[in-house]
Order: sequence, then C-alpha cells, then structure tokens
Amino acid sequence: MEFIQPITTAIYFIFGGIFLFLAYSILRDDFAGRLNRVTGLMLFFAALGPIFLALGSIVEPTVSSGAPFKESVVYNLLYTWELFFPAFLLFSWVFPVDRLSSLRHPRLRLFIFFPHLFHLLLAIVFNNPEKILGLLDIESGEGFISLILEPLTFLLKWIVLGFTLLLSSEKTLFAVINVIYVILALYFIIRGRAQISSEPIRNRSTVIIYGISIAMGIYTFGFLLPDIFTVDLSSTLKTILIIFTLFIGGGSIIWSIVTHQFLDITVLVRQSLVYTISSAILVGMYILLVGQTNIMLASIFGEKTTIANIAFIVLALILFQPINSRLDNIINRFFIKRHTDYRNVMEELSRRLTSVLDLNQVRGTIERTLQSSILIGRIYFVLFDDKINDYVLLSSEDFPEMVAIDRNDIFLGGVGQLDFPTTIDRLSLYSQNSRLYEEIHRRRIQLILPLKDANHMLGFLALTAKISGFRYNAEDISMLGVIANQLVTVLTNVRLYLDSLEKQRLHDEMTMARQIQLDLLPKYPPRSDSYEICACSFPSRTIGGDFYDFIGKNDGRFGLVIADASGKGLPAALMVTQIQAMLRSEIGNENSISRILGNVNRYVTQMTSSERFATLFYGEFDPVSNRFYYANAGHNYPILVRADGSYEFLSRGGMLIGAFSNAMYEDSMIQLNKDDLIFFYTDGLSEAMNDNEEEYGEERIINQVVEKRTLTTEELARAILKDKESFDPADPPRDDTTLVILKILKGV
Repeated sequence: MEFIQPITTAIYFIFGGIFLFLAYSILRDDFAGRLNRVTGLMLFFAALGPIFLALGSIVEPTVSSGAPFKESVVYNLLYTWELFFPAFLLFSWVFPVDRLSSLRHPRLRLFIFFPHLFHLLLAIVFNNPEKILGLLDIESGEGFISLILEPLTFLLKWIVLGFTLLLSSEKTLFAVINVIYVILALYFIIRGRAQISSEPIRNRSTVIIYGISIAMGIYTFGFLLPDIFTVDLSSTLKTILIIFTLFIGGGSIIWSIVTHQFLDITVLVRQSLVYTISSAILVGMYILLVGQTNIMLASIFGEKTTIANIAFIVLALILFQPINSRLDNIINRFFIKRHTDYRNVMEELSRRLTSVLDLNQVRGTIERTLQSSILIGRIYFVLFDDKINDYVLLSSEDFPEMVAIDRNDIFLGGVGQLDFPTTIDRLSLYSQNSRLYEEIHRRRIQLILPLKDANHMLGFLALTAKISGFRYNAEDISMLGVIANQLVTVLTNVRLYLDSLEKQRLHDEMTMARQIQLDLLPKYPPRSDSYEICACSFPSRTIGGDFYDFIGKNDGRFGLVIADASGKGLPAALMVTQIQAMLRSEIGNENSISRILGNVNRYVTQMTSSERFATLFYGEFDPVSNRFYYANAGHNYPILVRADGSYEFLSRGGMLIGAFSNAMYEDSMIQLNKDDLIFFYTDGLSEAMNDNEEEYGEERIINQVVEKRTLTTEELARAILKDKESFDPADPPRDDTTLVILKILKGV
C-alpha cells in the first residue's frame, strides 16, 4: 500500500494546481467583473486546501517524533484555506443573482472574513500557550517599571489563558461556524436561482449550483459534522471524501465554464483551461507511472535497473505526445465544438442561412442563434423596405407595431457611417430630433450592428444588453461583425430571390394576358369565293399594342379594323382591349362609320389620359357591291392597289383616337374591282430599321405590294414579311407589326 500515499499526494497537487490555474484564468479574462473576482478568490482559497494537504504528506514523514509536524506553525497555515467558507458565502451573494449591487454599504461584506482570520491568528500565534506564557513570565523589577509591567503581565496572562481555553475547543467552534456559512451560502444560491426568469440562464447555472451544493454537502457530512459531534472517520474514508468533494465541486465549475460559458469567459481562455488541465492530469499520471515503474523494476532487477529505467522513460516520452494529441482531439470534439464556441456557431449559422430565402425565417434563425450563443435579450431589425422605398423598424414581440423610418433621419445617417458593431453611446451626436433614436432608446438598445454592402446600407440590427449581465466583449463584437457580413449576403440573396419571384409572377401574368389578347383576335378572317383576306400580327413583346378584327354585320357587310395603341406592353394592350370593346358596341348600334369613330374617340378621351391614344382604321366591306366604306383615325394610310398596278391611299377620316375629345371624322367609299387589293399595316412595318438606321419606309411597301399584287394574300404577306426581315432581322421585331390584306377575286 506504499504506492497509495504518493498517488494521493499527486492528486492533491493536481487539484490544487487546477484550482489555482482556474482562479488565474477567471481573473485574467475579466478582472473588472465582480463575479469573476469573487469566484477567483473562492477558488484560490479552495486551492490552498489540497496544496497544504499534499505538502503536509511530504513533510510529515521527514520530521522527527520529537517535533511533531502537526503542532508546527507551518502546519497551521493549513487553516488559511478555511477562508474559502466566507469566500463561498460571498460568492452566493453575487451568483446567480447579484445582491451586493443593491446593498447600501457593500463593504460590510468583508466582516464575514473576520471569524476565519481570527481562527488563523489563533492557530498560528496561540498554538503553543505554554511557550507564550513562558515569554510573559517577566521579572517584576523595581521602581516605576514594576508598577506598569506587573499588571500588564497579569492581564496578558489572562488573555492568553482565554485564548488557550478557546483553542481547546476551536475545532468544534469553527466547524459550527463553517456549517453556518455553508448553509447560508446554499440558501442564497438556491433562492437566487429561483429568482431567475430567463430559461437559458437557469439552465446555465444548473450544473454549477448542483455541483457546488453536492460538494459542500459531502464535505459538511464528512468533516464538519464529525468535528462537531466528535466522530472519528478513518483516514482512507476522509481521503476519498476529499477527492470526491474536489472532483464534484471543481468539475462543476470547469464544466460550466467550458460548455455553458459560465462567467462569459472567452473561447481562447476556455481552450487554454481545458488543455492545461488535461496536460496536467497527463503529466501527473506520467510521473506516477514512471515512479511506480522504477519501484517495480528495482524489486525485480535489484539495484541494476538504470538501463531499464532509461528505456522505460524513453518509451513513455515517445507515447506521451500521441496520447496528448489524441486527448486534445477528444476534448475539442466533446467540450469545445459546441454552441458556446463562436467559430462553430458561425459555421452552423452559415449552413442554416444558405438554404433560407424567407426573410422571417432568416430573422428567426438570427434571433435564436444570438440569443442562445451570446444570450442577447432582444434583437430588433431595421431594414430597407422595397415596397415603401424607405426603412422600417420591424415589429417584435414586445413592440408589435412596425415603425416607418424616414431615410433622412439623422440617427440613420450616423449608423450609415459605421463599419463595425458599435455601442449606442458613441452615436449620441446623432440623437437630436431623431424619431429612430427615440424608438431605439425605448427599446434600451446597447449595440448597433450595421448591415452594409459595397454601395448601400441595407439596415442594421439593434441589440439589447446580454441577459447574463456581462458586457459585450471583444469576442462578441468580432462574432457579431462576421454575422453581420453573412446577414448582408443573405439579405441580398433574399432580395434577388424575391425579385426573381416577382419577375416570374409578372411573366406568368403577361403570358396570360398574351393568351387573352390572342383569344380576342379573330381565329380566321372572313372567307368567300369573291374575295380573300390574310391577317397576321407580331408583337415586339409578350403582348402588343396592335390589333385587328373582323366584325360581321346583319346587312351582310363585315367590318374590318386595324389599330395601333401608343406605347408598348400591358398599357397599350389594355387600351386596345377597351377600344375593341367600344368599337364592337358601336358597330352593333348600326351607326355610321364617322359616328362610330366619334363615339369611340369620346369614350377613350374620357377614360384615359391625353398621353394615351391610338391610331385606328375602320372600314366596312360589302361583298355584294364590292364597295368599301371607311374612315381613318390617324392610322397609316392603307394602300389601295388596282389590278393595273396603280395605287392610292385611304386617307379620309380624322384625328387619332383619344387625343382630342371633340374630334370629327369623315368617312368615304371606294369601289373595288376584280384583282384590286387593299394593304393595311401598322408602323411596325414601315418604321423597321436596318443597321444603317434606314427605315423600311412606305415607298418600299408600295413597291413590294405593286410588284407582287398578283400573288395570293398569304403569298403577298409572306413575301413582304420576308423582305422586311432581310432588311431588319431583329427578332422579336422592334415594334408591333400587323398586316391585313383584302383582295377582290370577282367583279360585280
């Protein structure tokens, strides 16, 4: 069993070293934080216990029986660690709820250290009363000095006797005091946890509260209560209880720091903490293994074990680094790469946002991530809204109304100058007469996170304080800056996605409108043995502003209309649809052509603005008499080509439709004969333009029609369109192009 003592000593040293390093790491990370200072102080005193126990186990076997180590001043320094109990009570006043900040005289808390300082003084100074009394045995002397020294010596002896009596029961007395401290501390800690309303903070504090409570319970029942009731426990049981206490108490703190970001300690410090502790444990095991192996080899080979010892040490050194690396990987996987590791958080967030294209989902993901990783209370979004062409402060759970923000707001201008997350107090110059600042101030914002791409400010995030009570540290700011950049990319993608959806929606609507427009065009032109008609239309966009129609009448005539609305696209298409409906209605009333166009013009003038108008030609063909009655409302003059090649224009009529409300129209009639034809067209044909910016022109149309007048109407249309395509190959055409050809096959 000789090997037990060295192992126990090493364990004490390891725990003491871990506690000291833990206290140092906590204080180094944020010495200004009260909770950090108190926790560091508590861990420092906790570290003294195992360290003094380890030192005592080393020193005690070396001293002689004539000078018992346990009666020495050095040994009594062990009581220094008992300052842990007032430090633990102090810890319970700042964790999980800071009660000290509400005290009127917080410095009075230092009085809780007085009993243990007194105990330390008692144990060190008065540990040997007989020696002190021997020093006070002063010779009385003579004269005036004797009058002073004798009463003083007498008084000091009584004081020493009083301390001596107190020292005889100090173990029980201070065990009672320590139990009281432990009970009070646990009471405050448990009450403090009950006051926490934030679920993440409650969860975060659970491990450390239960861990410390269990550890202090073990120590109380294993050491304090036996001292009070004079119960002796075996040294082995005491050692086991101490190790359990150190392991559970220290382990809960380390676990909370590493995995739950207790004390808001940065990732680098947490990684350093874990790696240092793991290395310390590994080195301790290495030393123990080497030492015990030396003993074992000496018992086997006698004194000639030098070579075997060296070989074993070399082997251990070779295996040390791979084992240490393996241990680091395990620690990194199980302890560091969790939700408290900001780099891991950003990687997870980036993966989540990649597939999210809905603004509400993006917002929810950002809120959940920041609230779980940094414990931010509220996140408010100020974003540019394309619908109102301005910025808006989005609604939230506590402020359900969305607030529109003037883009000229002075505070918004201040945010626009930021490139990094900035505390709001640095924007105080932009607070005057700012509605945005008032809204931000109402929400108790502490940090502004600008969202800017290369050329625009998309908005910003406004963050309240952290619910953990800690300030935003450099690591928080760095992570928030990276998240802001990711969010800018995501918002841009969301905007592009919404734009594509809108374009797709518009395309679908235009396609539907195109189909409706095609349905309004006649499927086939009128057919007869005495004449033939060909009609075709080619819009420059999905839907066009040209249209033609054939409208049968009760007297055997049929109306022929060709029109071209100003502009292109949907507005022009809607206008021709209106004109078509009005025209059909007027034709049904059996009015004259001039009256029909006059009424249509008046209706269009009343229903549309003066910038909207249309050119229109309307004629009625009587297949019995081969007479063609017509009126031209500003449209390209249809070309009448006689059988002999002569031609004329059908120009009689009036102003274009929709420009002047009182426009008057004059109709006319022409007599058609066999092989005469009328060529109707829109300006998409005459104004077609080649690369030299030369127009196809009316003269070329006339020449083509006159030259090819003997062809059928379909052959003539194809020939002219082919010639136009060779002149202007633009596809789709630059402008809506419509042709209608009426050819007389038989004379009267």
